[in-house]
Amino acid sequence: MYLFILSLIFIFMGIFHFVGLGRSPGAVTSGLAYLYKQYGESTEFGKTIEGVVVFTSKEIFSGDEKSRPVIDNIYGSRHEVRGVEISNNSFEIVEKFICRNFQDVELWVCLTDVMNFSVAMETIAKTLIKFHPPGKVGRHIWANITGGTNILNSALINIAFLSGYIPVLYYTFVSKSEDNRYLKPFSSDEKEFDFRKIYVIKTNFDRVFQSILEALNEKEKIKTYELYSLLKNKYYEIFKNIDITQLQRDYLNTMVGVHYHKDTDTVKINEDGKRMLEILRKPWMRALLDIKRLNQAEIDKLTMGIDLKRIF
Repeated sequence: MYLFILSLIFIFMGIFHFVGLGRSPGAVTSGLAYLYKQYGESTEFGKTIEGVVVFTSKEIFSGDEKSRPVIDNIYGSRHEVRGVEISNNSFEIVEKFICRNFQDVELWVCLTDVMNFSVAMETIAKTLIKFHPPGKVGRHIWANITGGTNILNSALINIAFLSGYIPVLYYTFVSKSEDNRYLKPFSSDEKEFDFRKIYVIKTNFDRVFQSILEALNEKEKIKTYELYSLLKNKYYEIFKNIDITQLQRDYLNTMVGVHYHKDTDTVKINEDGKRMLEILRKPWMRALLDIKRLNQAEIDKLTMGIDLKRIF
């Protein structure tokens, strides 16, 4: 009973927000401000803003890459809040905004290569494992996909759907580019500003996909019937209900990472397939897909190498 109560307390501690940050701090702050205005201090999940984890580049964090001009506006209008000093460092702007507007919020920063999908995906996955270890009661996490690079947000979306640990994605819509400078929602007109949610439906990973790549990685080139026989023998439980027609139609004809020659009825793995296979074999990916309970030593080992630190 005691452990059960502790679990409930942990579940309802509040929402942690995973956010990407680029040169427009309002992409981060306006979503937080909107949620706080809508829900107040707490939601059914606990605190509306328990913590914020910012994924960004070292150039943005250091200020070497300057922020676009911003205005700290009065909520719901374009009028500026008086007496607020704004720097040209995007992360510093977000940090001070949180301090001014919310109480007792944890702020973390995680530096990554925001232009490299594989690196960004690994960074986000390892950070997610740290805050929500597979097989354990972890933080309740939402993700803002407004700011940062498209590559970073693509990685965040992929991890959300694969893991199922990020049940809500959200973004803010701004119709005119010049209005991106405001740190808070500036209009109640949905044609000018809007907050939108995407509810994540967990994706079950298709083991057929990886099994095909694994089998092809062992061969230079192989006939389809030979591949089918190999798969049946090596991965019987996965392929017992799949016939050779399904293999060709639903996988070999459509898979990225596989080069299928219809004329010769042969198939081989290509460089894209080898890169995907490398990602699928990573321990952090296996941890997210398998959802096995991890001890602290395993969590520490899996999350090694990420440049993550708590600001306050």
